[in-house]
Amino acid sequence: MTQKTIVEAINEALMQAMKQDETIVMLGEDVGTNGGVFRATDRLKETYGELRVMDTPLAESAIIGTAVGMSLNGLKPVAEIQFFGFAYEAMDQIVNQAARMRYRSKSRYHAPLVIRSPYGGNVNTPELHADSLEASYSHSPGLKIVMPSSPYDAKGLLLSAIQDPDPVLF
Repeated sequence: MTQKTIVEAINEALMQAMKQDETIVMLGEDVGTNGGVFRATDRLKETYGELRVMDTPLAESAIIGTAVGMSLNGLKPVAEIQFFGFAYEAMDQIVNQAARMRYRSKSRYHAPLVIRSPYGGNVNTPELHADSLEASYSHSPGLKIVMPSSPYDAKGLLLSAIQDPDPVLF
């Protein structure tokens, strides 16, 4: 059996999903040219092009706001926030826009998007980069939260999250 890291499994899941579905797009800070945090999006831009793998400004609220708009217009965005400690900057877009879209529109609209972000103290980063804020989001109706603990779980959960019709924090 092949041994992989969680980051390698995430990259494999993104490659596989984007190959199978042209509506999947990736956006976030440094996800294209630099390959994302810990290189989780490595080779995606070269493989799928700049129209499907987009670097964004350092503005988490804009990243998630853009992803919500994309999701309402037929795309399945995977938005990366470099570290989950910065998710507060996008809390309004996550909780009040993406998570409530189906309820707010009486199921007329869905926001099929994934917000992917590393978190936790084991990433050896300074303050704000290691925060585990998932409990702050766990009480939001319409929002799912998944936290893989192995490469196998990471790949399977990410592929499932991308296919979910509602937003998922990964």
